[in-house]
Formats: sequence, C-alpha cells, structure tokens
Amino acid sequence: MLLVLGLLACASGGPHAALGWSLGGEAHVFVADDRFARDFYKELTGSGRLSDSLGQHPLVAVDARSRGATVLSANGAAPARLTLARFHAAQTCGYPGIVTELVLAFPPDGAAGRSTPPSHVTVVALLDAPPFAAGPGPARPALSRSNALELVNRVAQRAESALLRPLVINPDQAADAGEAVAMGSGYAVGFRARVATGANDTTLVTGVAATDLDLHALRWIVRPQRLRLVGGMIARNSSGVRYSVRGTVAARCSSSTKSPIYRRAIRGRQPSIRRRDAWWRRNRSRSVAPEHTFRT
Repeated sequence: MLLVLGLLACASGGPHAALGWSLGGEAHVFVADDRFARDFYKELTGSGRLSDSLGQHPLVAVDARSRGATVLSANGAAPARLTLARFHAAQTCGYPGIVTELVLAFPPDGAAGRSTPPSHVTVVALLDAPPFAAGPGPARPALSRSNALELVNRVAQRAESALLRPLVINPDQAADAGEAVAMGSGYAVGFRARVATGANDTTLVTGVAATDLDLHALRWIVRPQRLRLVGGMIARNSSGVRYSVRGTVAARCSSSTKSPIYRRAIRGRQPSIRRRDAWWRRNRSRSVAPEHTFRT
C-alpha cells in the first residue's frame, strides 16, 4: 500500500482518518471537522452539548477506551487503542472550527513490532477499519539526492512542463518541492509545483505517481490537480489538497481499496511545524498528560 498524505488535509466524509505525529508510545492525531467532533463527543459521553461545554472550557478532555485504530507511518501499519479524546474550541488551534485530538496508545512491550513508529514522525490513523499490523514495503535502495531530484522534476514535468522553478526534495514544503519514496516495484513520487498563469497569478499543480526511473511504467495514483493560489496560498473556500508521499506499507488490500496502491486523502489543515510547537507550549500546562510534550 502507498501512504499518501494531504498536506492540507481531515475527514469530512467517507471513512474517517486523522493526520498527526507520534510521541513515544503514543500517536496524537487531529480531525478538523465540527460534525465529527459533535458526533464523536456524543458517542463517548451520550451528550449532544459539546458547544456548551466548549463555551465554558476551551479544552474538553474525555476518557475513551472503546475504540481501536490503525496507525500508518513509514514503518508500516501498527494497531493502537484510543485512550483519550480532547476537543479544542474553535479558533484555538489555528483553525476556525472545532478540532478533535485523539491520543492513541500502542500495545505495551513492543507487541506491535517494528511497525510502531518512532517519536516525532508524521502518522495517519485509520479510525473506522479494524486494527491491523503490517511491515513497511519491500526493501529497495533509496535514490541518491541528485537522482531523486531528477526523478521528482521529471514526473512533475509530465503534469506541467512550464514549472515556475525547479523542485527541491522536501516532503514538508508546501510548494516547489516533492519527494521520491522507494517501493518494491519502483518509486512513489509526490510533488507540489507552481506554474505561472498570468502576470500576477500562479497555480499549484500537485499529484502522486508510481513509476520506474525511466518513467516507462508511470501510473498516476493521484492525477495532477490544479489549484489557484491567492497570495501564495490556496483559497480558503477551496477543497483542494496538496499531496505528499511519506512511505509504503506492505498489506493485503481490503475490498474497499481495490488496488495494491491504497490512497488516503485527508481533508482539513495540518498545522505547520512552527504552529504545532507553539500549540504544545500553550497547552501543555492544561494537558491531561503533561509529560507528553512535543520537543524539536
């Protein structure tokens, strides 16, 4: 399976997934969606008064031990169990709506094996599917930086020949960047490239492909999408997603995936690294588990 992350991503429809990062024996993932927050709060507490609770306290924490999840990372797929849900009031996490933070604990004593992610890496949690474990994809030598740069730019030019500037290798960079991840049968390439569409207008072209080095067997996993930029940013009312490839997972396909390449696009917003660190500094004093703070 190919793990594809939307950099402007959380779940608003269909199977729910959440984007976040790992912290020791836990993963903290976030869903930026009011409906999900209200429904999940009611599922956990039996109350439909989340808005009233957040009106009194901007952070509401609820014990939650009734649900399992699967955490995907470059290490593979690791089963985990939800231990805590935190509901953050609108405007407190750099997002205009309610943000649900889910704390997922991995099995003790390394029971999840090598698929448990190390600390401080990006993860995706699948919330609706039964938990499962799987290792990373088959080992394949990683490309040198120069070869990866060449491959990323050639794939991006298949989508749009007139790039505003050459791409760099950086999975966290929102534009003019891409990444190449080795798979058993080739490479997964994600890119986010700007093109000029007028005197002062630019468009972001983003997509994901599986390919060999010569592009003879190139297949689009996420076909190139074009998003108009306003001041270098995707418009607020746009549903567009910037795509980034983080890793591959060796696992059988379920009936819902229907392909050896599993696509997971998460809708909402991923906080920047700077905003993420600031959020942890603001909230650790009132955190239910204050020992788990993010450190760069």
